[in-house]
Amino acid sequence: MKRIVLVVAFSLAACEGEPPKVPVSAGPAVAAEAPAASPPPEPATPSAPVAAAGTCCNCCPTGDAAAAAPPDASATAPDGSAPGPTAVLKANVTGTVTTTPAAQAANAVVYLADAPVEPTAKMSATVDNRQMTFAPYIAVVPVGGRVTFHNSDPFPHNVFSPDNEKWNLGTIVQGAAVARTFKKAGSYTLLCNLHPGMIGYLVVSPSSYYAKADAKGRYTIKDVPAGTYNVVAWAPRLQGTPQAVTVKDGDVKLDFELHR
Repeated sequence: MKRIVLVVAFSLAACEGEPPKVPVSAGPAVAAEAPAASPPPEPATPSAPVAAAGTCCNCCPTGDAAAAAPPDASATAPDGSAPGPTAVLKANVTGTVTTTPAAQAANAVVYLADAPVEPTAKMSATVDNRQMTFAPYIAVVPVGGRVTFHNSDPFPHNVFSPDNEKWNLGTIVQGAAVARTFKKAGSYTLLCNLHPGMIGYLVVSPSSYYAKADAKGRYTIKDVPAGTYNVVAWAPRLQGTPQAVTVKDGDVKLDFELHR
């Protein structure tokens, strides 16, 4: 009976807005458990850099190793074009040939004795027998070049040389021509045994770097690649001393004196 009364009283009190009173006989109230305190977060460890897709972190050079790596010669230029070849440094060898007698300066030839014969060099020349002369009076070809001897006069001519390996092309009639390839460098006197007063000269240069002097003895050997060369000056029946020249980043002046 007492339990029924207590339940009714408890219900009425709750309806009136008062907090219910737990009777002593009902035992101690159980307090709600506070949520367990979470442990303090551990300090974050720096993570390793994430490699971009398609790359390798462990095999790529870093730091000084990357800076020391040589540039890729096959890399393309910023505009996407392929890199061009490295330009070859070139310059001119120029100067004046002085001769005794002075008139021979206009017949001088200057050449590099130890330079190559370039693939683009002109390898042919023509010497004409015209009006009882060899024209031109001085002809030049690189070694390995071919010279055509033509006869424009209305009578036969002969062309031969007593120099070096000596050769004779025989008689060349009017309008005809005979060619010869010169495989050895050197200078040749051109003669005609039918007309002893005729004379001319052929210079076979050991390289394709040569120049004929002008009327004042001035010459220019163009576009010589950088390097050191022996330079020879020649004129008919005159002698001179070869000189060494070094071509770097600008034109080089080299003068010669030739005499008997």
